[in-house]
Amino acid sequence: MKPIYAKPPLGSRAAFQVRKDYFDVLDTKWHYHSEYELAFINYPHGKRIAGNSMATFDEGDLVFYGPNIPHAWSHEPAPGTHTEPSYNKGLSYHAVVVHFSADCFGESFFSIPEMNAIQAVLRKSTHGLVVKGPSRTRIASWMNQLVDHTGSARVILLIQILQEIASTTDYDLLSSAGYWDNLNDNDAVRMSGIYEYIIQNFTKEIALDEIARQAHISPSAFCRYFKARTKRTLKEFVNDLRINHACQLLEENQLSITQICFEAGFNNISNFNRRFKEFKGITPQQYRTNISGIYHHTNKQA
Repeated sequence: MKPIYAKPPLGSRAAFQVRKDYFDVLDTKWHYHSEYELAFINYPHGKRIAGNSMATFDEGDLVFYGPNIPHAWSHEPAPGTHTEPSYNKGLSYHAVVVHFSADCFGESFFSIPEMNAIQAVLRKSTHGLVVKGPSRTRIASWMNQLVDHTGSARVILLIQILQEIASTTDYDLLSSAGYWDNLNDNDAVRMSGIYEYIIQNFTKEIALDEIARQAHISPSAFCRYFKARTKRTLKEFVNDLRINHACQLLEENQLSITQICFEAGFNNISNFNRRFKEFKGITPQQYRTNISGIYHHTNKQA
């Protein structure tokens, strides 16, 4: 499935778009667009793809994407279960999605001194942010209110949401920055095919000749082309995906670290440990220990 360019249909007089979608099974198309996106996905357990990040989520997902980050959501069974999704639940779940442009309130609105904190968040959104904790709860509530409000009340709520993201530290960056800036139509089609091929094959050995053939250019031209558009080499990009996938498997705590090494696409444990530490700053074992500590601490508080 190739990502498609999705132009949010802004109304003729609306500064930004808000919509609420109801569904039984989470399954969005892989897409990207030039607008900022706030999305709250009310779904018990799913998978999110954003740039070179892949992860699962529980009890809903709240993200803020900058322009041109390819992204999608899909159903994912909870660890240890094999529940098949049902399309006959009466539209039990929903998503609230907000799209806005950098100049939605005027060309220089976000550049005024009072907007410095929000402007910093807009810059961070080039990575994609997933918001957690109490901030996620508050923002999810405000996003549901956005659906029912009109006029200045809607504008105030959006600024309030952006200010909440700016004032919290309870978020994670999702991806490398610099995706697909200023692409023409031919670039968009080519990058879509490249991205699709990598997502489908990142746990295997990706041959440069083969992926260059998919893009209809020579291997040396492919290397230059890919780095110019993603700010990463192919090897760095693939390793990012593998480490993100390994983190997810470590958090699920179903496999040994050696099993995770090969499941994520690495061919030996020493290389896996080295790449993981370069990316996360700690070893896979330390990461698993830290996650277990957070989990037990949270349960104890509850």
